[in-house]
Amino acid sequence: MKTQKKKYILHPKVIKSYHGNPDLLRIHLTPEYTKVDFGYVAKDIYINGGWIRIAPETFIENTITKQRYTLINAENIPLAPIHHYFETKKDWRYFSLFFPSIPQKDCIINIIEIENGTPNDFNYYNIEIKMSDCIELI
Repeated sequence: MKTQKKKYILHPKVIKSYHGNPDLLRIHLTPEYTKVDFGYVAKDIYINGGWIRIAPETFIENTITKQRYTLINAENIPLAPIHHYFETKKDWRYFSLFFPSIPQKDCIINIIEIENGTPNDFNYYNIEIKMSDCIELI
């Protein structure tokens, strides 16, 4: 198999099904890992903005091959059962999830925190990875 040596960044077009939070900002495709960047804004419905955390079982799934890539690291968001509690309704947080490197080719992926989860889980479906839309990083 040919080794992937290039690094790419993609700004995917994604519609989140529940309140648009968190926003999926970028996907980094590298030979070492796949990194997914998110931005989260505290919710007005909670007195102090609520909380966030990510399930350690979170994974990326190729919708065609059903190959799964399980979370290997999370940056700036705690792994459940630990929570990050916001202090105000105006707080925000950027965070990144790291997965094993996925093949650098056109595909459609899902990012799943909890299978068959609730609308509050960070699940994203049918994210199109088009290499022609990726920007090569130097």
